[in-house]
Amino acid sequence: MVVKATEDPDQVVNNALVRLYSEDGCFEEAVRVFDEMPQRNVVSWNSLIGGLVKKDGVFEAMEAFRIMQGKGMGFSWVTLTTILPVCARVTALVSGKEIHAVMVKSTAKPDAPVLNSLMDMYAKCGAMDYCRRVFYGMQSKDLTSWNTLITGYAINGLMTESMESFQEMICSGFSPDGITFIALLSGCSHAGLTDDGCRLFETMKIEYAVSPTVDHYACLVDVLGRAGRIEEALEIVKNMPFKPTGSIWGSLLNSCRIHGLVPLGEAVAKQLFELEPDNVGNYVMLSNIYASAGMWESVRTVTELIEKMGMKKEAGCSWVHIKGKIHTFVAGGSNEFRNSAEYKEVWKRLMEEAGYVPDTGVVLHDVNEKTRGMWVCGHSERIATMFALINTGSGMPIRITKNLRVCLDCHSWVKIVSKVTGRVIVLRDTNRFHHFKNGMCSCKDYW
Repeated sequence: MVVKATEDPDQVVNNALVRLYSEDGCFEEAVRVFDEMPQRNVVSWNSLIGGLVKKDGVFEAMEAFRIMQGKGMGFSWVTLTTILPVCARVTALVSGKEIHAVMVKSTAKPDAPVLNSLMDMYAKCGAMDYCRRVFYGMQSKDLTSWNTLITGYAINGLMTESMESFQEMICSGFSPDGITFIALLSGCSHAGLTDDGCRLFETMKIEYAVSPTVDHYACLVDVLGRAGRIEEALEIVKNMPFKPTGSIWGSLLNSCRIHGLVPLGEAVAKQLFELEPDNVGNYVMLSNIYASAGMWESVRTVTELIEKMGMKKEAGCSWVHIKGKIHTFVAGGSNEFRNSAEYKEVWKRLMEEAGYVPDTGVVLHDVNEKTRGMWVCGHSERIATMFALINTGSGMPIRITKNLRVCLDCHSWVKIVSKVTGRVIVLRDTNRFHHFKNGMCSCKDYW
């Protein structure tokens, strides 16, 4: 009807079309309408940015926001609650701070949802000092505000502060919900606070009338499994009032990987293959269990199965935000940068001062020692760290995000780099944050 109309559609109609196409996943059509609009307002840009975020175009969404601001378009609170989670996702702390500065200068007062998004951005960029300041500066807090603070402390390995905030929330008259306990239980799991995690699980229903869901049981299984209390974890799975889900079996499989339990890992993997036949991560984890045990024939069998099913293992990828641009690195890539004189000079100096020798045992492939050493030194988080060391000023903190779990040797290497260079390095992997300073990590080598 719009196309057939004799009059050109007005801005309201065009905005509605951009939003409609974006929500329906027809993003090319949304962009076409947006590009053909004679005039655009904040709503137009919000619809475009929202569509980009929905199609997983996080970098494009940030660029669209930058162009929007460059045109003097301004923003609405909807704009900020859309773009702040993007900053959080890619650990773009500088961009997040710039948005915060714009908010401070605004004559309008941001509401709780906007400030909660700001807190979440700071927490997921590993900047808990800023997150805490925003929280305590809020005139009106809701349960989401408290949950964001508690979760932020937990994912950054600050479980003492997370538990203290939980108690403060209770004293302030707020009742916890399921999200609160997911944050606390997950934090206890990654911090090795097994007894605290079990206690929280027992009290959530008795003291706070929060019925555990299957996700809470998955956290409890993870708490016990990571600590090596496998029999107790299996008893939980056997007796819980839910049918075990992929997250439950996944927690158990990860525990088998940590503790080298091959037969149990095979049994758990079998359950996962039936529940999630297309989840390549489960096959990779079983393969890693075999590799750690030196069972290379079994590794090849799993690899052949992955290939036969047409699945591909997710490549290790890390990114770092420097001078307004997000730089992405893939494991084994960036050959031109790694072969540059600058890279070799910095690498040589670091290795000589630290006396570092790669732990090739983390390379779970049946290859010779030289190849193992080359592979481990080409992990994406190392390339990103080296790039940041070369392209940022001395003493500047470095913030890196990785799409997979950081390997043991890279973790050791970053600790060494933080000591030799005096840099604070914040590495966010798929599980949690690692804050490296003076050769130490906030996770205390338990993650």
